[in-house]
Amino acid sequence: MSWFKNLAETYDNVSDIVGIPDTNGNTLLPPNHMTANTDICVVTDGNGNFLRAYGKKEDALNIVIPCTEDSAVRTSGIIPHPLHDQIGYLSSNEKKREAYLLQLEKWSMFHPKAEAVRKYVLNNTLIDDLQSYDIKFDEKSFVRFAVDMSLDDKTPNLWEDKSVSEAWQRYCEQEQNDNKSLCYITGVEDIIKTKHPKNINSSTGNAKLISCNDETNYTYKGRFTEAEQANAIGDKASHQAHAMLKYLIAAQGYKCDTQAIVAWSVNDGSALPDLFEDSLEIYGDAVNTERETLLETQTELAFDYAKNLASALRGKGNADSLKNINKRVAVIAVDAATTGRMAVTFYKDLSENEYIERVINWHKTCRWHFRGKDKSYVSAPSADRIIAAVYGEPKGEGYSKIKKQARERILNFILNGEIIDKSWLNAAVNRVSNPFSYNKQDGGWDKYKWDTAVNITCAMTRKYYTDNANKINKKEEFSLELEKTRNDRDYLYGRMLAVADKIESHARYLQTGKNDTDKRPTNAVRYISAFATKPFRTWEVIYRQLVPYIQRLNGGEWYQKQIDEIMSLFKDGEYENDKPLDGKYLMGYSLQRREFNNKNNEEETDNAE
Repeated sequence: MSWFKNLAETYDNVSDIVGIPDTNGNTLLPPNHMTANTDICVVTDGNGNFLRAYGKKEDALNIVIPCTEDSAVRTSGIIPHPLHDQIGYLSSNEKKREAYLLQLEKWSMFHPKAEAVRKYVLNNTLIDDLQSYDIKFDEKSFVRFAVDMSLDDKTPNLWEDKSVSEAWQRYCEQEQNDNKSLCYITGVEDIIKTKHPKNINSSTGNAKLISCNDETNYTYKGRFTEAEQANAIGDKASHQAHAMLKYLIAAQGYKCDTQAIVAWSVNDGSALPDLFEDSLEIYGDAVNTERETLLETQTELAFDYAKNLASALRGKGNADSLKNINKRVAVIAVDAATTGRMAVTFYKDLSENEYIERVINWHKTCRWHFRGKDKSYVSAPSADRIIAAVYGEPKGEGYSKIKKQARERILNFILNGEIIDKSWLNAAVNRVSNPFSYNKQDGGWDKYKWDTAVNITCAMTRKYYTDNANKINKKEEFSLELEKTRNDRDYLYGRMLAVADKIESHARYLQTGKNDTDKRPTNAVRYISAFATKPFRTWEVIYRQLVPYIQRLNGGEWYQKQIDEIMSLFKDGEYENDKPLDGKYLMGYSLQRREFNNKNNEEETDNAE
């Protein structure tokens, strides 16, 4: 369980932030604590006298509360929390109230505010007090407490008073017995945990990563006779690992339905560049999180490192300059197959140097030209864009399952260096070869959406063929600029399609008085589906339909010359070969169109001068 050990180690490395909420309210939990949604706040004085109450169900506040091993995982029975709890435990259910008071009495002497709460609950006036303030409640309404000890008390809210939390921890340490065994995680003796926390991911509240309670049949096939034999994890390691993972998921997790993926530095818990964003997102400001402001160990060196990383991902600067940082990186994906069970579905532990190299390699090799609102840019597409290119736009509940599986595959592409599945590439090429499947919400062809899908598929194609060539030690680079001498059949057919597209759109542009109002797709676009399947036969059809447009351009000698130059590059017999085209035809199509656009921009600049 290296993932478990790394989480526990990270907790130790960031112990300075334990119990301190970040700006989004996420808190790394102290030992023997959990989070709970509380509906009502009751305020007393130092003697347990009621002062006021407030709160509504819709204004529930999530806070950190003390808990016991049993109360942290309670589902039924009478198992009170040590301080804040439901109304059933504080007043309406006498058996639950007795259990609550009995437990609170054992440790309230460790802190005067806990004693004030005990005195208040002992008076049993809670329901009358809430009714006097017209607060609606039921037996499961969760109450949090505040105690105004004096005018100088700056933290009356018990969930914000660190001394209350520390008092509860002192009590727990005192209560622990000496029955210790070897913890398989840390290698030291500790109280072995048999009930592990749930609610690690807020999207799967009851799911546990580790379950070894008394209900589990450990004698199955004679393997185990006791719970501890199945999974000897110490109390400290269990708390640290679960609390750290819960915090990482909340603070920086990449979520999809019940799945969460996190990448972090084991040394200091700092966030890493998002594996699944496009290059443009990563190229922005240096990576920074609210948590970093809490770490006193942050130095100028770390800030320089973040800047250097961003530069390297942009293709600027020297990636080797990052390699003097000896950190360890972990990437984990967890998912819940059922409401009660969570599993680690992906885990990778590597040095930060390796992580940086693999992320940079992905962004260098799986990238293409994209068009933004104001300008074009070169970027690796985000994971969600790749998934949409392969499987289509999100539709229905089943898409979440597809998306989760696809994200784990992309983790393997990026971190394990696996080659993109050929089936993925074929699916993306086939999808984009049917341009009229990309529609606007109000109907009609969405050219921008289709163009984006073409660019994503080109990035995937470039990545796939580059990696395949490297696999057999055949160096092959696909440039991001038009390669006018490349004689690959599919690439050349794509270039010819772009020329046909340009001839028709140019002729229409002149016909409409250069006002660019004709938004109809060209014949080249209309025939793409057939062209991708039967390029030789379909090209003859497309070319015949170009004749009137060529005449409109007074012969279109320049365009005809482009076609002739491209056809001269075909190897013998390949032009007549009518087998289906692969993704390289989209690369040729995209880059030839870009070449035309750049030429138009240059001509406009020259005319302006």
